[in-house]
Amino acid sequence: MLSMLFDYALSFALEQLPALLAGGALFLFFRHLLCRRGTLTRRSVPHEAGLAVFALYLCAVLAITFLPFHFMPGAAGRYEFNSTLLAMARGEYTAGNWVWAMMTGNVLMLIPFGFLAPLLWEKLRGLRVLPAGLALILSIELLQPLTGRSFDVDDIFLNFLGVLIGALLSLPVQILLPRQTAALRC
Repeated sequence: MLSMLFDYALSFALEQLPALLAGGALFLFFRHLLCRRGTLTRRSVPHEAGLAVFALYLCAVLAITFLPFHFMPGAAGRYEFNSTLLAMARGEYTAGNWVWAMMTGNVLMLIPFGFLAPLLWEKLRGLRVLPAGLALILSIELLQPLTGRSFDVDDIFLNFLGVLIGALLSLPVQILLPRQTAALRC
């Protein structure tokens, strides 16, 4: 299963590299424009670097969840409310390696959000990042069928678990490294 996740991650990185490069370029361009107009004040170098990493991370999440687009007639996505996790809990379904890899990937995908957002923004510190994470997850899941992908109830739970794990991992960093965390926030 680990080798399958690694192969999937490598494949994603190679396929989505253009999306990451375009997202990074757009981030830098708009950040520069806002700073020049005076709309946005420049922050510390650690904060700017953290924002850049966060922006690239969000580009990766959006690329994973929305690319490739399937805007073809008849290929429209659907809203699935059948839960694989519930079926597994009831003993009605036995998951193979692919299902376990996808579930693990869904958890891992949102750990960085739960970890980085509290370090970059004071208002999201601790577990206050959870509503923001849930809003991101619901936005993605509700929009996916419009791009030919499908809504999946299990993804919401697994992604939220990832945000929670990330938030819990960020707590010791915020407590043990308060000066470094403060540098990231300003």
